Amino acid sequence: MILLLSILLLFGTACQGQSSSPIVSTPLGKIRGHHKVSFGQRNFSAFEGIPYAQSNRFEESKPIDPWTGTWNATSLYECSQIIISPNDSKIFGDEDCLYVNVYVPRDHPNPSEKLDVIVHIHGGGFMFGSGHFYAHPEYLMDKDVVFVTFNYRLGVFGFLSTEDSVVPGNNGLKDQVLALKWVKNNIASFGGNCDSVTLTGASSGGASVHLHYLSPMSRGLFHRGVSQSGCALNPWTMLRKPLADAKVVGTALGCPKSPNTALVNCLKLKPHREILGKVSLLQPYMFFPVVLFGPVVEKAPNAFLDKEPAELLATGRVQNLPWIVSTVPHEGTVSVFENDMERVNRDWEKMAPFVLRYDEFIPKEMWKDVAKKIREFYLGKNHNFTTENYDKLVQIITDGHFVAGVVKSIQLQATVTNASVYYYRLSYTGDSKKRVEHADDIQYFFYDREGRQPTQNELKMKDIMVDMWVSYAKTSKPKIDGVVWRPAKRNQINFLEVSGFQRDKIHLETKDNLEVEHFWQSLGFPGNDN
Repeated sequence: MILLLSILLLFGTACQGQSSSPIVSTPLGKIRGHHKVSFGQRNFSAFEGIPYAQSNRFEESKPIDPWTGTWNATSLYECSQIIISPNDSKIFGDEDCLYVNVYVPRDHPNPSEKLDVIVHIHGGGFMFGSGHFYAHPEYLMDKDVVFVTFNYRLGVFGFLSTEDSVVPGNNGLKDQVLALKWVKNNIASFGGNCDSVTLTGASSGGASVHLHYLSPMSRGLFHRGVSQSGCALNPWTMLRKPLADAKVVGTALGCPKSPNTALVNCLKLKPHREILGKVSLLQPYMFFPVVLFGPVVEKAPNAFLDKEPAELLATGRVQNLPWIVSTVPHEGTVSVFENDMERVNRDWEKMAPFVLRYDEFIPKEMWKDVAKKIREFYLGKNHNFTTENYDKLVQIITDGHFVAGVVKSIQLQATVTNASVYYYRLSYTGDSKKRVEHADDIQYFFYDREGRQPTQNELKMKDIMVDMWVSYAKTSKPKIDGVVWRPAKRNQINFLEVSGFQRDKIHLETKDNLEVEHFWQSLGFPGNDN
């Protein structure tokens, strides 16, 4: 880190011809950015690759030290990660990766301005991704807000836990806390208002946002939040046997299983690529489960989480802040199964615990019985999974993995806080898809610079969704012109159905039938009342 800092500072001060580049003076030192152009052809300032923390493997990160000279913030970074796929796996990134990216809708930031701030936590199952993975700023930079993304440690490097004080866990979430503290202490230098921070996230990023509502570490660091396709009560969010998982990886690398200090000290000496190459050993069925290392309840002082999220919510240990949560109709689309439903039917009892992640909280002797109950509830007695009812499999994963946890979270949070809880369901397919899949709504907030160009209809939806976010960031109330959006209540799950960009396709509904949610809770999924 020190060597990299020296090189970049030297490069930044030696470069010529950059007099027009945006430069800000922060409490940590000067930072030089560069200019980009928004979707609407507005020049904006981009500061990419600002260090916010420094870390040692498996230890809590620490705030970055101030520097002299000018930091050249024109590079993007990625944390060490592995993307596991059926055909191939890709390892990339570095352990020196704790950097923040700041985007300001001005040629040169004005510290006297107090623009509202939107901070986004990227998704990727706590296993992969980066601040710039998909959260491109071009749409938001057409608005008067400051936008921030950042990296946090992922997978085994961010979430390994020995279930004691050796490595309590949640280092990736603690990285996120330091990033939020960096925003609080430095964003005014970029013209941002540290007293108006909206925390957003998608998938595991959305779950992270919700976990920040529950952690004492995050108090005072944000003022409202948005969780898209992910929340604290989804069954994949929390892991409950991390020490056993750490030992599997350690044993495969020749490390001792005990004591925990010996296991961790051995893992600290292994090349990061070797460690990542062993994590797939934690996937008993194909490439499931997806989340192999993630948030845990810590068994040590000064914890990010000291209780299960459901207990924290039920007992009112949640920040009294507005919250938006969203889902889409086909969260559970798993394309690899669409043309192999024969495998699903044959292996259902074997695969269900890992695809639906209930191996983490339901005793092993009950796995088959739970799988049978799920099949019967959705297919009826003596029915098979077939290509023709693939949508039933999608619905199972959508309900069990996402919607049931979201609805329970809404009920609990609306009960114990006075702040508004807003729920929307985006069912607009756009002009090219037949399903609205997991976290698909992010395409209307973030421009895909390398993908398919949006159609005119999709741009109309983009305008609605971006305006909704910005209004919420400014007022704590999401606004869509001509639409009444009432918050949800414990006994009245109001939600905004967004099936198109026309105003008659955006309307308030109430989820009256909770049979599906009660079914999942009866199985013992997070948030059950038993």
